[in-house]
Amino acid sequence: MTRRGALGALVGAVGSVAGCAALGDDDAPPIERSWYVSFREPSSVAATADGKLLAGSHSPFRDRPIVAGLDTGTGETTWSVTTSKGRKSPVAVADGWAYAVSAGGKVVAVDATAGESVWRRELDPFDEADPGVVEFAPIPLGDRVVAPISGIQDDVPDRLLCVARADGETLFTYDLPASLSGAPGALPDGVVAPLLDGRVLGLDRDGSVRWTRDVGAALSAVGAADGTAYLGAATEELLALDAATGTVEWRRSLENTVFTRPLVTDDRVYVGGADYSLRAFDAASGRQLWRDDLDNAVTHGPTAVGDRLVTLVGGRREVRGPSGTVPFTPTTLYVHDRDGTRLRRVRFDDKQRFDGGGVEWMGAAGGTVYLGQTFGLTRVAPEAIADA
Repeated sequence: MTRRGALGALVGAVGSVAGCAALGDDDAPPIERSWYVSFREPSSVAATADGKLLAGSHSPFRDRPIVAGLDTGTGETTWSVTTSKGRKSPVAVADGWAYAVSAGGKVVAVDATAGESVWRRELDPFDEADPGVVEFAPIPLGDRVVAPISGIQDDVPDRLLCVARADGETLFTYDLPASLSGAPGALPDGVVAPLLDGRVLGLDRDGSVRWTRDVGAALSAVGAADGTAYLGAATEELLALDAATGTVEWRRSLENTVFTRPLVTDDRVYVGGADYSLRAFDAASGRQLWRDDLDNAVTHGPTAVGDRLVTLVGGRREVRGPSGTVPFTPTTLYVHDRDGTRLRRVRFDDKQRFDGGGVEWMGAAGGTVYLGQTFGLTRVAPEAIADA
């Protein structure tokens, strides 16, 4: 079966992640860890400019933190802020404050130093039964924060909610013409929003539409840098759009869709695809520089950690549209050099238990890699990445 055919079957019915193990030695840990802590349904990690570590929980229960401060050395929770019952978004950070949204109808700002809520703003309630309604983190944008509110069901209105960073006052609400297919990308003066119907919208910071571009198929999250927005499409392409006009600067063929945000750094665009590949392109011309074939569809990353690229294939991924959350297997963590040299491959499977259960996502904060698991959060030892 081709990879494209395999992915089609995978979306229909796939196995779950039962546990984790290392390749080779059954007694070896899957990967070196600085610590592991019990933390139910972790949504994300983030770090402030001065190194304070924050985490959030997707859990809908009232006693689970929407934002928590963690000790970077031990993972111990030093403070937590809770909110009303409802599934919670990932956490965003800017200028020492953290922002998150709850499906219970609140957006909050938290002082990461004091560990206290600065303000809470009541919103129109969302449909708590829809787990995708707060999938994406808010986007700090100058003196305001844009919260993408999107569900995977037709009865949930999709919109961009903009509030003032100082006090949470609602500045505008923009009702989207279709569901978001991925996380919007931030521009210095606006956002680029990818939609399931194949359109991309460029919006100014006041909520007015700057441009609309129809590329014909569902789109990935948006990566933006130096006036260009990069995103993958279900047309099996990587696209570069002029962020000011929406004009397609270049488009390059892939072999399947893209689930994750392209990484733009060092004049290169790195993209992980559902075609089981990690690729690098020249950001200006779109010329492919290198490709490495991986174990599975890329579900998280690549992300830059120092001079390394870290990518997770497999795990759990919220696929926009009718598929919902899909558990891809096998789950493997890759470390690459920027030139495409593969430095490390760590495969997780059910041969050996790894405290915390299955690895569901990977993220980076403060130059360190974290693994979100079924029952907790792991801080990967920095040397496991740097010395790979």
